[in-house]
Amino acid sequence: MNMDSHKRVLVITWGLIGALLLGLATAVTGLLWYARQDALAEGEMRVTRFAAGAEAGMNRSLLSLDMFLASMAELLGGGRGTALDTGDATALLRAMARQNLMLNYVALLDVQGRTLVSSAQGQEQPVADLPPGLVAAALAAVVPTLTVAQSQVSAPGGERVLYVARPLRLADGTQLLAVAQVPIDAMLSVLLQGVSVPEMEVTLERAQGELLIGVQAPQAVSERQGLAVPSLQDMGAQGHYTGFWRQARTRLSGQPALVAARPLLYPELWITASLPQASALADWRNKAVAVGGGALLFGACLVLAGVFASLYLRRMQRARQSVASAKATLDQAVGSMVSGFVLLDAARCIVQWNRPFEDMFPWLLGTVAVGLPYRRVLETTVHYHLPAASAQAKRDWVERRLRQQRDAQGTHEQSLPNGHFIQITERTTPEGGLVILYHDVTDLRLAAAEIEQLAFFDQLTGLSNRRLLLDRLGQACASALRAGARGAVLFIDLDQFKTLNDTLGHETGDQLLQQVAGRLQGCVRASDTVARLGGDEFVVLLAGLPADATDAALLAHAVADKILRLLGQPYQVAGQTYHGSCSIGASLYGESPQTAGEVLKQADIAMYQAKALRGNALCFFEPRMQTAINERARLQTDLQQAIGAGQFLLHLQPQFDGAGAMVGAEALLRWQHPVHGLVPPARFIAVAEDSELIVPIGRWVLHSACELLARWRREPHLQHLSLSVNVSARQFRQGDFAELVSGLLRDTGAPAHRLELELTESLVLEHVDDSIAKMHQLRAKGVRFAVDDFGTGYSSLSYLTRLPLQRLKIDKSFVHHLNEQHGDDVVVQTILGMARNLDLEVVAEGVETEAQRDFLARHGCDLYQGYLFARPMPVADLEAMALPVVQ
Repeated sequence: MNMDSHKRVLVITWGLIGALLLGLATAVTGLLWYARQDALAEGEMRVTRFAAGAEAGMNRSLLSLDMFLASMAELLGGGRGTALDTGDATALLRAMARQNLMLNYVALLDVQGRTLVSSAQGQEQPVADLPPGLVAAALAAVVPTLTVAQSQVSAPGGERVLYVARPLRLADGTQLLAVAQVPIDAMLSVLLQGVSVPEMEVTLERAQGELLIGVQAPQAVSERQGLAVPSLQDMGAQGHYTGFWRQARTRLSGQPALVAARPLLYPELWITASLPQASALADWRNKAVAVGGGALLFGACLVLAGVFASLYLRRMQRARQSVASAKATLDQAVGSMVSGFVLLDAARCIVQWNRPFEDMFPWLLGTVAVGLPYRRVLETTVHYHLPAASAQAKRDWVERRLRQQRDAQGTHEQSLPNGHFIQITERTTPEGGLVILYHDVTDLRLAAAEIEQLAFFDQLTGLSNRRLLLDRLGQACASALRAGARGAVLFIDLDQFKTLNDTLGHETGDQLLQQVAGRLQGCVRASDTVARLGGDEFVVLLAGLPADATDAALLAHAVADKILRLLGQPYQVAGQTYHGSCSIGASLYGESPQTAGEVLKQADIAMYQAKALRGNALCFFEPRMQTAINERARLQTDLQQAIGAGQFLLHLQPQFDGAGAMVGAEALLRWQHPVHGLVPPARFIAVAEDSELIVPIGRWVLHSACELLARWRREPHLQHLSLSVNVSARQFRQGDFAELVSGLLRDTGAPAHRLELELTESLVLEHVDDSIAKMHQLRAKGVRFAVDDFGTGYSSLSYLTRLPLQRLKIDKSFVHHLNEQHGDDVVVQTILGMARNLDLEVVAEGVETEAQRDFLARHGCDLYQGYLFARPMPVADLEAMALPVVQ
């Protein structure tokens, strides 16, 4: 087949496919167009039916209101010719209004719009918010009929309502105006007919375009009542007003829609129903997608068939060209290969090679030739590969390479004198020959070595990292257990390293870490391991220590002392002299089976014990440390369960004024443990703080305190008491703390001015601006604040004057030594004088003796709290104590 015949067949094939595709597109287009018309017709029926139903319901409702208002003249005595009795009329109107569920109230007005009688109760002017012009419009009607005003928000209740009015004439000729207030919600049920039609918009409007009521999907009252919408009269004037429009827009949202309009019995009032075209055509779109997708799939199949036919024809055409250019292509490929290439025949003589082969083995340049036995190549190469080997070793190497060629299994590597690594791949050919490929994998091997360095060594210090340490420690533990030997792990943490980082920068910190790594390596044997876990944490693994635990501990202690001395010597970093120290935790292994993680954890625990001794110390791990940690973990688990199980309760310690009258109490948390009984806060508050359980616990305390204040509010003998609640730093720093307290006060109904939050000096001073903002936010609600344990921190008048405080609480440590230590006397007098100058109340905590109370009273203390007056007690006991004494 020549080129012209090939092109002719392709043209005929694609012509037939094009004709089929055109016919398919025409048929699908026609089908979708008719389906769209059917969908629009169905939407038109839905809108028309809905509008007709809304019209009938609204006509019935308005006619009912009209008849109700029209009957008022006769019911009020209009047929008897007697004067209107306002008392009887009011009672009658109220009875009538109660019987009509659609009405808020009904009223009679005179022609000046003044209210004569009304069914509203407790309102002097129930119709003072009538829409402007309603009275004049209703009285101006030639024939008495119902007048509907635009909707508006009722002033007393904030409810959106609709006013209707009808003129009345009594028998004595007096003309009155009956006005009724109808809630919009009552009219909505009439408009929607109890049916939920998604996306449907329904309106009650005037023909001039004034919107009275609008319901916008999904059946929510539109906020546009009283505003203008496109006039129905204008639409009719344009020649399109026939009661239904397909090419219109929804009355409220302005979307392209099907719109039906129905006039009501009352002039100028219309009901409209609008269904967005997108909703009406939703099912049609789904069908269109399905039909279109099927058509596209069929068309794609036709095109794919054409493509396959074209590919087959082109493949036949190219087959001949491929055969002709095969040899040229092969030659070009061999010449352009990056890898070295050698082709041997069945006799293992060279047939072909490329330039990269000569570049890899430059000593063969000028030696390689077609027909050269490959043994000669190997005999030349061995002199460069094994220059110092004996003649026999060289012959063995050549024979081994020839045996590998005979087996031709996979690949092997060969290192060259220049440091390069060559991967050799040998494959036999069908004719019995051999193809040898030489790949330079030097970069790959260097990369693998770098990856190993990154995986097992710290990049900053070059020390072993955590992964390598755990591997070696696991092997050392197993080896020590088998051999009956001992080993030790020293966990090292630099003291005050964070301060150095923060003050001199991370680059300086890195320099210090590098110097520490060098000193640590100089402290141990070559067989020991020094590792960096991260940050300023290092670990020294000492293996092969004596089997006796005491001797092993002494050797580990000696190494640790050496480390303490060396790391305590001055460093030169960033041109400055830095004096540092470290804390070391030590743990022995080899006595019993242990994992690497367990040994490391024990050393870590011991290190934190050394930290607790203010650093620059060595501590060996003891089992009681692990016991304390396990106990702490169990306590944390029990705390989590206690929150949900309701095991917490409040005890209260009362506070008294100088006259001995109880004025308030401090809420103290207690934990009723199901096994251990009543647990004091000293045992669990620190655990709660560290685990962040203090936040939900504090939330419970605040909620319980607010509920207690709300209950006291209803008790005459308790409503004067205030309640103080301690707030933890972690809870106070929560972003929503102020909102939480405000919400609890609102939900429980507790009096905010009876709630006092106690904050410590350190908490307030940590983030002064944030503290002041939260305190002012709550102070605006009425919440009071006190500084707890005042005098134990670093107070200053500057922050005291900025905070919205009401009280200071003198710490009990000062009160305890009153009249015993002159310094405490002076501190207490100073606090009392300062509080008096700042107009703050003072509560003395821990008052236990009459002498302490007398001293405090002499110097102007306001309130007292302590065992002298009362111990902490259950809530019921405090409430009983507050009961007035019956004489």
